[in-house]
Amino acid sequence: FGTHNPPNIKHVQFEGYDIDETGLCYGGSIPIDKAVDPLGDALFAFEMNDEPLPRDHGYPVRAIAPGHAGARQCKWLHKVIVSDKESQKSWQQKSYRGFAPDINFEEDLSHWPPPRLDQAPIVQEMPVQSLVCNPPQNAVLGGKAATDITLQGVAWSGGGRKVERVDVSLDGGKNWTAAELYKPIEQRRNRHWAWTQFSMTLPLPEDVKQRLRRGQQVELDICSKAMNSDFNVQPERMEPYWNARGVCINHWYHVKVTLDPNKDKGYMERLNIPVEFGNTPTGGKFPKPWGEHGWTSDPSHDDDANFKIKEGGDTYHLEAGTTSKN
Repeated sequence: FGTHNPPNIKHVQFEGYDIDETGLCYGGSIPIDKAVDPLGDALFAFEMNDEPLPRDHGYPVRAIAPGHAGARQCKWLHKVIVSDKESQKSWQQKSYRGFAPDINFEEDLSHWPPPRLDQAPIVQEMPVQSLVCNPPQNAVLGGKAATDITLQGVAWSGGGRKVERVDVSLDGGKNWTAAELYKPIEQRRNRHWAWTQFSMTLPLPEDVKQRLRRGQQVELDICSKAMNSDFNVQPERMEPYWNARGVCINHWYHVKVTLDPNKDKGYMERLNIPVEFGNTPTGGKFPKPWGEHGWTSDPSHDDDANFKIKEGGDTYHLEAGTTSKN
């Protein structure tokens, strides 16, 4: 209740049994106020559905801090440290920071610390987000005699903020309609930890129906945007929020769907189009195919600044026979 605030207790650090290739165990931390808040619902989970915690969920015990980033909810927990400092693990100090848009890997993050680290907050609570799950990305739907289309999806907001509304669109965001929300459990104010489901059946615009009647295929650009109880709304585009780590990016999720006038309503087929990630700005493509970056395409790291040793940089990637100046 704020009556006792020891200056040496500000964070709770967690360490797991899992280690990286250098032998460093995973770790992260949350603020002490989250850990001890009687309404914060933080806990150590030993069981799941009345059974011992499964291995892939963090057996024998996992730290749970609902409303916070999953990276802070350490699996395979073996150590808890109460401290005046945040975890010093790289996953806390480096990996999940929201850098400014003009900070990049090649010029800034290839050495540590980068400039203006004070402008790169460590991620704890995350922004409001939503996505349309059905119809799926790159689907062909039956458009014969079709007059409407049903959309389904999920939304969530960090910090326990309630999802108050989700708007959906068939034309890339030119026109919006509020969807119906489905919340199977009652959650208290600022304790809305669970995903919110949404659905909506929208009438097809008259010009779309006319094109279908003429035998033309019609492409729809379906998207959604959620608003939370703080009246924060998902941004339209990624560019203003772009950051080198790619964290907390929550712009509108677009789903490309084709209506086929030769297929009966109710027909659905997902096109066999190679898509790495459906919501990339390039429409699901990277300059190099996913899985062919880094070690595979550039084994000598000639074009990767992260592997060029600089003053103050890491030394894990020094070639045999060389030494660091540090």
